[in-house]
Amino acid sequence: DFLEDTSTRMPGEAHPAFGVGGLVIGGGLLGFLQKGSKGSLIGGSVLGAGFLGAGLLINKGEGFYGHSLASVSALSLMGMFGSKFMKSRAIFPAGLYTILGVASLAYHGKKANEWKE
Repeated sequence: DFLEDTSTRMPGEAHPAFGVGGLVIGGGLLGFLQKGSKGSLIGGSVLGAGFLGAGLLINKGEGFYGHSLASVSALSLMGMFGSKFMKSRAIFPAGLYTILGVASLAYHGKKANEWKE
């Protein structure tokens, strides 16, 4: 029965990686469209791809590697936007992406540790 076949469904652990990846890519695109920032487009695409790749690894049952990749991506997000937030105190985008990075690192770091055991 299709409803009982879990191999066709995304595990819940992958949702945050895909969600953050989409938000980061969307933010990079928004920065490019509003301000012409190629850095936003490239940075958002690269970091977003890291999160999306992590979600794919988690989907394939490679939880430790997927959550580890998402943790590294989250740490990069925090580093980039944390320093911008400290200088500007702007809630958007720096504050939002800093908080997103912190939350993502906390979640994926915990999950990577669980998969490691």
